[in-house]
Amino acid sequence: MALRDQLRRPLLLILLVVVPAYVVTRSIATTEATPRLIELPDGSVIATTMRELHGAIMAGMTIGFVAALVGVFVMQSALLGDRRLVLAGYRPFEAITARLLVLISLTALVVAVSALVTAAHFTPMLWPTFLLSLVLIGLIYASIGALAGAVLDKLAATYLIFFLALTDLGVVQNPMFGDGAPADWAVILPGYGPSRLMVGAAFSPTLHPFDDLVLSLAWVLILGGGAFLVLRRSIGRQG
Repeated sequence: MALRDQLRRPLLLILLVVVPAYVVTRSIATTEATPRLIELPDGSVIATTMRELHGAIMAGMTIGFVAALVGVFVMQSALLGDRRLVLAGYRPFEAITARLLVLISLTALVVAVSALVTAAHFTPMLWPTFLLSLVLIGLIYASIGALAGAVLDKLAATYLIFFLALTDLGVVQNPMFGDGAPADWAVILPGYGPSRLMVGAAFSPTLHPFDDLVLSLAWVLILGGGAFLVLRRSIGRQG
């Protein structure tokens, strides 16, 4: 029922399918093939083009923003309706699990659409690792959106996640800016680990992503756990 509730919103379906398809396709198609040097996670420097870079990173940027918006919608739906479910006899854990499964399912749809569109224009060196990085970005930013939706109204939460996704994924972690690698302090942001995985998998056939993978999973656990606790406290308070 929670999934049906979300899918009844036409705007959400447009957000999940049309926006990723359009943004990724348009960004790659309109970018010139200007030469660019970038640094990979292992420290090596390679020559590529701005068009190839857009092919490698636009899916992650789009997934981050869309997944965060989905997190806002799912969290606010839960806060509005799930307290009544708990009062009617459902256990808080059942209601929370349903909402988190909806959030994961919708995030998976965004990842699938973005990956399919990317595949039509760009071929990463390591598809499995590239897909994993997209999933991690989606889970991290879906959790951020859920936390934002718990403490802010929809408009304020949207502005917050737009600023964070644009700053983190669009600028700080983006090898199109600066000297082709994120600054040292970029590691404190949630997009660092999965972004380095994404760029490495896109351009290196011999990636060893252990550190970035551990960092990414830590963010998923911390933020996902935070979203779970916020939901538990909110809907279980009156149960």
